Amino acid sequence: MRFLFFLLGVPAMIMTFFEAKDVLPFVSTYSLMVDGSIVELSEQEQQSLEESVCQMFENSFTMPAFGVVFDKMFQEDVKTGVFVSLKFDQPMEVNNLPFDELVFKVDPTFQGFNLMRGNHGVFQGRCIYIDLHGSSMQDLFDCINNFESVKNIQNVEDQNEQESTEMSENLENSEDENL
Repeated sequence: MRFLFFLLGVPAMIMTFFEAKDVLPFVSTYSLMVDGSIVELSEQEQQSLEESVCQMFENSFTMPAFGVVFDKMFQEDVKTGVFVSLKFDQPMEVNNLPFDELVFKVDPTFQGFNLMRGNHGVFQGRCIYIDLHGSSMQDLFDCINNFESVKNIQNVEDQNEQESTEMSENLENSEDENL
């Protein structure tokens, strides 16, 4: 009877790991955020993102982190730049740091970075630091920049910026004419 009770309780248990890369097989969703918005990726782009993240983590080491994330600061930080989110269907833990989502900023020059831990949508507490062991995020960055979904966002942003500049110039010209 105790054995059956144990088996029923297993899905609710937190899975604990020492190295962050060991949680990657349990990621249920890889998401890409650009300037605060989640990018709709094609199936092929989704697969490429997953492969690039796994490849980046391949020779990484989990290190003690001094970084701390606060939810308000996190919400502001993700409004600018490129971030990758790793979501899990069950609670996970690395070095006694629980989470159900991990988010990190993508910067081609980074040779190490903080994984910001989320629990039920709130990002609070100590980060998990990843040392890329002499490597960088350049390959992941290049992969993301080659996505048509990201190029489309950049084209829309460029077009909006151009329209804004034209409107400002037209406004200045009409003010000059009125003088």
